[in-house]
Amino acid sequence: MSYNMSTRLSKDCGSRLSLSLRYRRVCSTTEITSVGIASIDSSSEPCAFAICTASQTALPWIDIFSLTTQRGLTKVAGSNAVFSPYSDVGSGRFATLRIGQPQPGQAGELPCGGSVLIRDCRNGKTSLEIKHAATGPVAWSCDGTAVAAGEGRNRMGVWDSRSGARIGRVIGHIDEVTHAAFAPNLKLVTLSRDGMVRITDPKTAKTLARLEVDGSRTNPRALAVAPSGRCIVSLWGTTIHVWTPEAGQVTSYSLNSTRRTEGWPLCISSDCRWMACRTECGFDVVDLASGTVVWEERRDVVEDGVMGMVTAGAFSSDGALLILGRMDGVVEVWDVEERWT
Repeated sequence: MSYNMSTRLSKDCGSRLSLSLRYRRVCSTTEITSVGIASIDSSSEPCAFAICTASQTALPWIDIFSLTTQRGLTKVAGSNAVFSPYSDVGSGRFATLRIGQPQPGQAGELPCGGSVLIRDCRNGKTSLEIKHAATGPVAWSCDGTAVAAGEGRNRMGVWDSRSGARIGRVIGHIDEVTHAAFAPNLKLVTLSRDGMVRITDPKTAKTLARLEVDGSRTNPRALAVAPSGRCIVSLWGTTIHVWTPEAGQVTSYSLNSTRRTEGWPLCISSDCRWMACRTECGFDVVDLASGTVVWEERRDVVEDGVMGMVTAGAFSSDGALLILGRMDGVVEVWDVEERWT
């Protein structure tokens, strides 16, 4: 499959961003469903993961590879993965969720016996198993000392990532929790189908602040919390909410009113400034402050077909890299540079 990048890139969108393709790597012959980039430090090999379904067994696999050499590091079974942030506790770890099986006679109940597995990025070995996690999102605390996961019954549990000891719970939601991210000081931000954004202190299970969205658009699709915790971005349907809890301010707008073409959100940068979206002819990056597209790539649909469609995305923690997964099992790594004009 060949590409003529010079004819496909729309380089002038009134943007402060410049993206350049570093490389493509074939990870699978099947669709990439999720990707991620580990926090980069000088003491460990920078790495990324791609999740796809093995064509032979129809089971999901996590393929972890070096960002520098593209060399495969390890493969483990799993349908999700979240890298630990770089911290004094140590990077080079990732968490996966192993779903339990429903117990006999418990029709309609959530699976029991699930667990969160803390694994080494270099060899895939499990260093810790945290039991009682059932479903939902998995999130690391900002300092890497805690991990959160769904427990069922619309609750989130939080555990120490070194010992497995329980730290606390989030119990305020009345419907499924779909997204979770930590703010500083082990405060957990959660989105739920009940139409709430909650900031909770898991140690006490008390809600510190909450934002109720319009009940007609309770379709949570994305969440990002700025490193300072002062800004929380959530996407519900096609509506963006930029919330600053300390100031009690919310800025909301519909992507339909700011975009010229339809886009399907893939990921939000950790500083809550940018959002990458899949489009019918490639992908683009949106400035979350205004909702405007600031960079886009257009692909030759005739040449690439549906198989070249972008299906997953993730920014690195410093926003300098964007990794994309495609329907044909290919991963793309893009360098992101901000231009000041």
